[in-house]
Amino acid sequence: MLIHRPTLLVCCAFLAAMCVSFWRSDGSERLPQEHTANAVYVGLLEDDRRQLEHLGPKDPTPVANRTITPAFEKDGSEWKPVAILNQRITWTIAFDGKKLGEVESEPSPQVASEKVTGPTNIHSILTPAAQVPSIGKPQGRFNGNFGNPVRRPLVVVSRPYFSDPDHWTAKEPSPRAMAEVRASFRKTLRHLRQCDASGEALKDDWKIPDSEIIVSKSYGSRKREFVIETKVLHNRCLFNVDGDDFQSLGGNQLFYVPLDHQAVFLGLQWEMLDAGDYDGDGKSEVIFYIAEGKDVDVEREGYVLFYDDFRRNARFVWENH
Repeated sequence: MLIHRPTLLVCCAFLAAMCVSFWRSDGSERLPQEHTANAVYVGLLEDDRRQLEHLGPKDPTPVANRTITPAFEKDGSEWKPVAILNQRITWTIAFDGKKLGEVESEPSPQVASEKVTGPTNIHSILTPAAQVPSIGKPQGRFNGNFGNPVRRPLVVVSRPYFSDPDHWTAKEPSPRAMAEVRASFRKTLRHLRQCDASGEALKDDWKIPDSEIIVSKSYGSRKREFVIETKVLHNRCLFNVDGDDFQSLGGNQLFYVPLDHQAVFLGLQWEMLDAGDYDGDGKSEVIFYIAEGKDVDVEREGYVLFYDDFRRNARFVWENH
C-alpha cells in the first residue's frame, strides 16, 4: 500500500510565533552569521545526500559515506538555524542521554556542477568510517524523496553536552493526555473525508470516533509532559478538507501535551529524533525530523529544535525542488 507523506498543517499560534526559519519572511536567504568562541552548534550526522542523489537501482544501501549537516547554533539566549559554518569541529555524538563517541569534520567544498537536494553547507567527516556509530537498521523513515533505506540521523554537538536532564523516554500516555490529544486532533483536522472505491473524497465529513485515534508512539518526561504520535486505525484513504485544499492523511500526527494544559498539534509526518541538554543550561532540547508534502512527494524537509520547555523553537528546513 502506498503511504502518502502529508504536509505540515498550520501550527497553532502557540508555536507559530516562535518559529525561526532558514529563510527570511520575504523569501530571501539569511546572511551568514559571525561565529564566536561562545557559540554552541548542533548538527546532524546523515547519509551522504550526494551519493543518495546518484544511487542506482542495483547499488547497495545504505550508501558508504556520511556527512555532518550543521543545523542550529546558540550564542546567547536563542537557538537559530546555521547558515554557514566554515571551521573544523570535533563533535560529540549524542543519543538518548548518552555519548556515543566523537567525530571530526571540516567544511566540504561545493562543486558548481553538483545538483544535490538539501543543505549546501555540509561537512565532510575526517574520522574513519569504522569509528562512526549508527543506531538501528537503515529504513525509509528519514529518506525524504530518495526512496532508499538510510541510517537514522544522529545529533552531534560542538561541546560535550549529551545528557537528558528531563529524562525523555518511551512511556504510555495518561488518560488525561490522550483526552487532550483527541480534542486537539478534532480541533485541528476539522473536516475528515473518507474515500469512495475510486479514491475520491466523499462529500460528507467523517465524525471520527475515539477508537480510531490510536497511539503509535509516546514519549514522556520527568516533568510529566508527553510527545504523542497518533494514527488513524482504519485509514485506507483519508483527507482533511480545508476549502479547496485536500490534505492527505496517510501518515502520523504528532502532539505535545504539557502538564495541566491543552495538547498542542505539532505536525504531520514528524519523527522525534532525540532529546538532550545541548547548551548546558540544565533543560533538555528536543529535535524532530520533518518531511512535509501534500501527497507522495516531500516538498519541505528538515529539522525542528524545541527549547525552553517547548515554549520556543527553531527550524532548519529546505525546499525539495
